Amino acid sequence: MALELRFAHQPLPSWDDDVRTDADERALADGIRAGDMGAFEALYRRYWERLYAFAFRYLRSKEDSEEIVQEVFFRIWRGRAHWVPAGAVRNYLYLAVRNSARDRLERAAVARRRRISQREPAAEVQPDLEAADLVAAVERALTELPAKRAEVCKLRLVAELSYAQIAQRLGICEKTVETQLARGLKFLRERLHDAR
Repeated sequence: MALELRFAHQPLPSWDDDVRTDADERALADGIRAGDMGAFEALYRRYWERLYAFAFRYLRSKEDSEEIVQEVFFRIWRGRAHWVPAGAVRNYLYLAVRNSARDRLERAAVARRRRISQREPAAEVQPDLEAADLVAAVERALTELPAKRAEVCKLRLVAELSYAQIAQRLGICEKTVETQLARGLKFLRERLHDAR
């Protein structure tokens, strides 16, 4: 009841509003395809702030979020002659921002791994025996995990597959991959901490 009272002064969105919004956005998309800069600016003004906030939830960086949204709109304008979004225009925009943000995060992770691997020659000072003990401890800890969780951890940590690739390979959703990996990593950290 509290929710109804809190928003009682606001009209409920109706199906007609969604249809009207979809029609307006389709008209903007048609205008953009025809090269109408005004239609492009209207779509940009309508969605820029929301898309920026959406990107920021992924990237946690003001500059990166701004760049992602600008890149999405730049790609739309550059390919405007052939731009025909499947479904609602707003869905297309959010998916494009989400995918661009994920790509940026993946590129950053690859760059971090590359920097770490370039620093590895200095780590050769570590005795081989200690490294072998660590590998053995991780392998033992993995055997103590439930089978599916161990599989997710191995695919992510050893095979370096993305969440999407793991989800596809195991026939589960990405959120399940994320949850299983978080629980597995927590367990591994605790086991490795106890082993020291």
